[in-house]
Amino acid sequence: MSRPDKAPKSPSSQSAVGHFDADTVRRGALACVPLLPSTLIFGAVLGVLASQRGLSLGELLFMSLTVFAGSAQFVSVDLWREAVPSATIIVATAVINMRYILIGASLRPVFRGRPLWVKICGMHMVADENWAVTMTQPNLANPGFLLGGGLFLGVVWATGNTVGYLLGGGIPDPEVYALDFAFTAVFAALTIGMWKGKVDLLPWGAAAIGSIIGHYLLPGTWSILAGAGAGVVTAALTWRDDMDDTGPEAEFAVDGKTAYGAPEGALTSEAGK
Repeated sequence: MSRPDKAPKSPSSQSAVGHFDADTVRRGALACVPLLPSTLIFGAVLGVLASQRGLSLGELLFMSLTVFAGSAQFVSVDLWREAVPSATIIVATAVINMRYILIGASLRPVFRGRPLWVKICGMHMVADENWAVTMTQPNLANPGFLLGGGLFLGVVWATGNTVGYLLGGGIPDPEVYALDFAFTAVFAALTIGMWKGKVDLLPWGAAAIGSIIGHYLLPGTWSILAGAGAGVVTAALTWRDDMDDTGPEAEFAVDGKTAYGAPEGALTSEAGK
């Protein structure tokens, strides 16, 4: 009898679907279409700010291509002066982007068993939004879904940057139109889809309390890390074996196939032989 946990690790079957199969990339992009308005608006706001700070459009788009992190870009552009405070920008953006350590850890099922170049390409296109959409999916095995969402958001983000930059000073104060609240509203909606029931009550509660305490006691964006840290520690302390489905199909199934090309259910039937 062959062992079912060995089937997903076959290199030959892995190539049957590939790391970024076109259909999964397409589905990932389509899943992020509802985020188009907020991403476009938020990108345009950054474009307006960049224009007012004296960046060129080429510099802005190069930043969006190489950094692809909206909050970090906003901080960098806001701090941009004639004499660029490089050390301040580096420290500030590093603190903001520390959340990607936790995001990367949560994506382990997506990249498990994949080569390094796949992990690098996939993680570079991770934004908060396509990560949140990906984490609401029942099957996480193929990184194409994550990449598709990232590529779609990247194009929309760059388009918004360009539109906002060309508008220049036409929107002197984006907060007047509540444009700065767009992503907050999107994440509030996405959070509902990530709720798994009572098992999330303690970690989510701890994260909320940690964030509130951090908001009043810590400077800048440290409250984000305080909340995330409280939630992660609470989840680790309260986790039980029966909370997760550890079967191979739960981790590797994608549209009727495992991430490595075997038909869905084949692992179960193989195990029953």
